[in-house]
Amino acid sequence: MSYPDFPYRIDTQGRTATTLHPDLIRDRIEQVLFTQPGERVMMPTFGCGLGRLLFAPAGDVVAEETRTLVATALQTWMPDDIELTEVTVNFIGSALQIDVGYNLLPSGDPQSASFTREAAG
Repeated sequence: MSYPDFPYRIDTQGRTATTLHPDLIRDRIEQVLFTQPGERVMMPTFGCGLGRLLFAPAGDVVAEETRTLVATALQTWMPDDIELTEVTVNFIGSALQIDVGYNLLPSGDPQSASFTREAAG
C-alpha cells in the first residue's frame, strides 16, 4: 500500500507523490520532532518542539533532557506505529542531530532514522 509523501508534493506524472509504510513512519517521526506544540489546529499539544533547543547551550545535561523529550513525544504520539528502542542526541557545532532506533509495528522490523537541524541565523 502507498501513502501520500511528506512533505506534500506532486510527482512527475502530475499526481500526489506517494511513499511506502516504512518511509511514512519515518516522515511521521520527523513531524513529531519538529512540530512546535500549538502549531496544529485541533491538536494543540502535538509535537516535540525541538526547534527551540537549537539555541540552548550544548552540553550533556541539555542532550539528556532533549533525549527524554524526544522519547516521551514519540511514545505519546506514535504508540501504535513504533516500539522505540534507542534515541541519541548530539550537538554538532550549531546543529542538533537526533538518531532514533525503533521497531515498526506490528511487524517488529528494526528501523533507524537520523535527523539534523541547523540553528537559524
